[in-house]
Amino acid sequence: MFYKIFFAAATIALFASQAVGAPADMNVPEARDVTNLAPNARAVLIAANPIAACNCPDNCQHNVGDSCAFYHHGNVLNGECHKRPNHPKLKCVV
Repeated sequence: MFYKIFFAAATIALFASQAVGAPADMNVPEARDVTNLAPNARAVLIAANPIAACNCPDNCQHNVGDSCAFYHHGNVLNGECHKRPNHPKLKCVV
């Protein structure tokens, strides 16, 4: 009888130790897309409004003339980043 309890406790301890060590670094080569079949994360992100489509935090690299996309009443609108008069931020203009 004692060996059954000992075996069960050892098994539970083994599984618990494996679960604690389960979270892994996602930057390891096994976690990357080595086939290059997955879409680029930047290509699938669409901004919530025309200002966010061309500015930080997600689109800090955009410049005047770059393509942009944002949601408007449930539709995705594609446009181009333009400089707004008397304003430091860009705006996505359709």
